[in-house]
Amino acid sequence: MKKLIYTLFAVLLITPIFAQNSSEAKSLLDKVSANYQTKSSMYLKFSSVLENTQAKTKDSYNGEVYIKGNQYNLTVPKMDIKQIYDGKKLYTIATDQQEVTVTSPEANSDELFTPTRVLEMYKKGYTLSMDQTKKVNGRNVTFVKLVPTNKASIKHILVGIDKSNNELVQLVETNTNNTTTTITVEKQLNDIIVPKSLLSFNKAFYKDFYISEI
Repeated sequence: MKKLIYTLFAVLLITPIFAQNSSEAKSLLDKVSANYQTKSSMYLKFSSVLENTQAKTKDSYNGEVYIKGNQYNLTVPKMDIKQIYDGKKLYTIATDQQEVTVTSPEANSDELFTPTRVLEMYKKGYTLSMDQTKKVNGRNVTFVKLVPTNKASIKHILVGIDKSNNELVQLVETNTNNTTTTITVEKQLNDIIVPKSLLSFNKAFYKDFYISEI
């Protein structure tokens, strides 16, 4: 949230700069969104760090996702997360508990990891501004800052972009409880052949699992 503005003169000075940054930020995110819309499929390998400096806690994990259109297969072994979305039904598989939960989420549901939803979120409910540029894994990464326009548990989100190819490199989300989640794309492959078996749920592989459909 923005701090109180002390004088009208300060507002008049800041507003043109913010407007310019907001336009530049939106333009950059539009390019990224358009770029991903052209991909028929992709593979992403990522790392994530969850940190709360106040509580002095830090956890890290790795994952990967295969995406084709709005279908995907997401795996995060350390957190026992595996999801298969076939475009209609979402299968969430908990190996440790030997349980599969089946849901039929709406297209824009928070349950879904679909890139179209992630890349469209900036168009509504956030103010945008340009942030810093820095090196991430040897790449020059420019960050766009998203701040919720309404009260939310999220303070802000930083979206890191490689402007040379308009690809996402890093997402940094900071919550009001001072917890920061940093997701970094370690590897990206575009327009690959994704086996159909990865994007569909086969009960034969989960004979000993309890399957519940909500």
